[in-house]
Amino acid sequence: MTDIDISTHDHTRSPFLHPARSGLVSVLAMKDGEAVLDGRGGAVRPVHPGDGALLWELARDAGGIDLNAPYAYMMTARNFAATCVIAEVYGKPAGFATAHRLPSRPDTLFVWQVAVLPEFRGLGLGRRLLDGLVALRGCAGVRVVEATVTPGNAASEALFTGFAKARGARLDIRAGFTEDDFPDDARHAAERLFVIHPIHSFDQ
Repeated sequence: MTDIDISTHDHTRSPFLHPARSGLVSVLAMKDGEAVLDGRGGAVRPVHPGDGALLWELARDAGGIDLNAPYAYMMTARNFAATCVIAEVYGKPAGFATAHRLPSRPDTLFVWQVAVLPEFRGLGLGRRLLDGLVALRGCAGVRVVEATVTPGNAASEALFTGFAKARGARLDIRAGFTEDDFPDDARHAAERLFVIHPIHSFDQ
């Protein structure tokens, strides 16, 4: 399932942002697979294989998403670093997006989790994380982005809807997982499958 917590937050209260600078992060860019600082302190960078513990800490501190075992994040960073990103503001880790290409359909990127720390919400980091994902070298050739979203998750719906609209792509909502698909001892709400296509880089 795709977890996300990017709810609105008053960024002027963040201890890492100067209160005189509203809307601090305006552009988070990737160039040749590396982070580019935007002049206001914001950047999105690729995940490194040793970032597993950091991903788990960000997921824990962000709240509002399913916190998986540390091992899951360590294996994600080790095996899927090429398709995951971390957002930073003034060098401070602020959020992340984890994803992987589907082995049977390598032109499809499945987004697993997106999370932003509370003190950095309201800056549009969720969208910038998605933009950073598809700009990665490891996502070259991706034409479809998929994610699962629970009904009523307005934040996730807005994130993926806005991402599709900004890229002139189509958003299809299909059947994903039903409640009965989950184990009896770990009940979970149904998950709809969001399919965004076609994906093209901005320079195409």
